[in-house]
Amino acid sequence: MLTVENVTKRFGGFEALKGVSLTVERGEAVAIIGSSGSGKSTLLRCINDLERVSSGRIVIDGDTLVETVDGAVKYPPEKELRRICMKTGMVFQQFNLFPHLTCLENITIAPLQILKQNRADAIANADRLLRLVGLENKADSYPAMLSGGQQQRVAIARALAIDPQIMLFDEPTSALDPELTAEVTSVIAKLAQQDITMLIVTHEMEFARTVADRILFFEDGEIIAGGSAAEFFESQQNDRIKRFLSGFQK
Repeated sequence: MLTVENVTKRFGGFEALKGVSLTVERGEAVAIIGSSGSGKSTLLRCINDLERVSSGRIVIDGDTLVETVDGAVKYPPEKELRRICMKTGMVFQQFNLFPHLTCLENITIAPLQILKQNRADAIANADRLLRLVGLENKADSYPAMLSGGQQQRVAIARALAIDPQIMLFDEPTSALDPELTAEVTSVIAKLAQQDITMLIVTHEMEFARTVADRILFFEDGEIIAGGSAAEFFESQQNDRIKRFLSGFQK
């Protein structure tokens, strides 16, 4: 579903990504963990074209988002680029809902304006997604009327509304307290049970352990280790990662 090959990203003289390569299979949930500033969020933003890579190749569901040809980075024409980017749904740390729109309107805006869906179909799908995230009674509520956890669940429904091939979660619970975090992680766990392809940047170790099929550890712009959740948490031999994980032990 997703192939990232030798991707680098520089901000001036700072190299945020140093030749990152990974694959995500269809229906797989992959969690990316690591210290703040290690490049995790930058990778997601490159996959969703919110940042342009400095070099490397990204392929989403068989379509090349970017490649490097003879040392030059090459993106497709704008119309094709937008089509490929619509294969990804992104959920951010902050909810980024439109405050002047109801929950239903926030979810239907992209299907109506970008995908040009029939209004009745877009509303029916939004109602289905609100039920999926447990907010079927909040369709006519505005974001200011919701808790942070509820707003993030609406943001997840909004991302799903474009029927993406892969969901990208950028620390979706970092702005929430523990009780609200549980609301959001339970929804993501439900998506994993439905075999929705996901790449999740998170600092919630227990969530990563129980939801992810595979864990990748970022350090200083590179993936330095990875494996199944059981292998990663139960049989970890890397001293740097063991120190990192010890900070999350109760």
